[in-house]
Amino acid sequence: MPEAASLVDIGYQDELWIGRGTGTIVWTQIMGLEALPLPEKVPEDVDVTHMQSPGRSRETIPGLMPVGEASVEKQYWPTHAGDVLLESLVALTEAGTPEDVLVEFNIDDGARRTYRAYVASYTPSSTVGEKRMATLSLRVFERKATNARVIAWSSTNPCPSPL
Repeated sequence: MPEAASLVDIGYQDELWIGRGTGTIVWTQIMGLEALPLPEKVPEDVDVTHMQSPGRSRETIPGLMPVGEASVEKQYWPTHAGDVLLESLVALTEAGTPEDVLVEFNIDDGARRTYRAYVASYTPSSTVGEKRMATLSLRVFERKATNARVIAWSSTNPCPSPL
């Protein structure tokens, strides 16, 4: 039986979008990404072991989901709309009033995941002779949809801190 060719592709065209607003969401693309790791949200294990657990083995069930973190390295473009948005969102966080936004991770249209999150930090850095970089850190809550473009804030789907 012949070996199948690999289906792997190069990392290119991945996108990160941030959506703000109530009712109609205004989406801004975050440009200059060099890698786009999706947040890891693994539920906590809750021990449900009892005296009759099969095979004298511990048993667990999935518990609550932790707050996830997504850390993204990107090129720093201080006048681009995405970087201006990140600066304003981190300023709200530093003032103690973080704004919940929608964050959409789009991996070449193959894996699109959208979460409610806030910008925890946005830190530019610079090295002599090298491109300017910035680190974006997001605190990620529940997954909202696989196709966020249909999401609208409402009384049943509230955004706690509208524009």
